[in-house]
Amino acid sequence: MNDNNQQQSQENLILKKRLNTFRNDKGAIRKVPNDLIVDIIRSWEQWPGTAKSFYQSIGLKKQQLAIMIKKGKQLLKDGTEKLGPFIPVEIKAPPSCQQAPIVLNWDKKKSIRFYQVDHLVDFLKKAA
Repeated sequence: MNDNNQQQSQENLILKKRLNTFRNDKGAIRKVPNDLIVDIIRSWEQWPGTAKSFYQSIGLKKQQLAIMIKKGKQLLKDGTEKLGPFIPVEIKAPPSCQQAPIVLNWDKKKSIRFYQVDHLVDFLKKAA
């Protein structure tokens, strides 16, 4: 077993233990937090083996994994897990020499204007 497969197996063991904390007395998995679902999606995307070997390695059934993947993809699509916590950015007064701001369309309803390139770069570094 090469290093990558061994690392994947260890990550799956950790995911399995994290998932087991959300099992009830009957063995059903309930109220799995979003961060764990996103971790399962990321591990699934890097899994070199078959789907069956993946869901068996983390202790799920095929239907349970399908539900987790569906919810995880929706979370990633909505952007709720990519952004992380809110990080305030210091905004300085725009210099009078620059005419037009740089507009960043953040969401469908949100846009942010930057009057200096340095502010845009700082914002993108903190948001990543």
